[in-house]
Amino acid sequence: MANFLKYGLMAGLLYAVYAVVLQLSSSDLRFNTTLAFSMIMLVPIIFMVMAVKSERSLQDGLLSFGEALKTSFLTYLIFIIIAVVIGQLMIQMYSPEDWDRMVQLQRDMMSGMFNALGMDQIQLDEELDKITVESIKEQSTGVGVVMMGALVYSFIGLIISLIISAIMKKNPTP
Repeated sequence: MANFLKYGLMAGLLYAVYAVVLQLSSSDLRFNTTLAFSMIMLVPIIFMVMAVKSERSLQDGLLSFGEALKTSFLTYLIFIIIAVVIGQLMIQMYSPEDWDRMVQLQRDMMSGMFNALGMDQIQLDEELDKITVESIKEQSTGVGVVMMGALVYSFIGLIISLIISAIMKKNPTP
């Protein structure tokens, strides 16, 4: 099995377990965007590095930039496909209470941010009234949202892959 496939599947499986455990625990951490972003960045980076190291060891310690880039980016792509699918499945499992809790958490977060910006109470109330279950569902589900998310994360994955490849490449000495 190709290294990128093996490590991409392992990273995706780890993320899936994380998402399912949070869903089953009904924890508010499911709605924490900072934690979700951290997991969607840290997990694949670890497995991308492991995939490149494994690929380099298979080639007697030598690995070109292009080969490292291919291995790390494909590892990330496999991970992100799994993460997006799992994320959408978890969203489909939200109960009405989950959606209401998400609205409340977003209103609390936005209220703090708007207060810090110096908005008056009328402006604050108008903006907070825009945060509804329907608006959140519109922003987090649908084919267009999924495709845009996958595209954005793929671009981020490409940048990370370029950095990993530049650090981990090892060309033969002339």
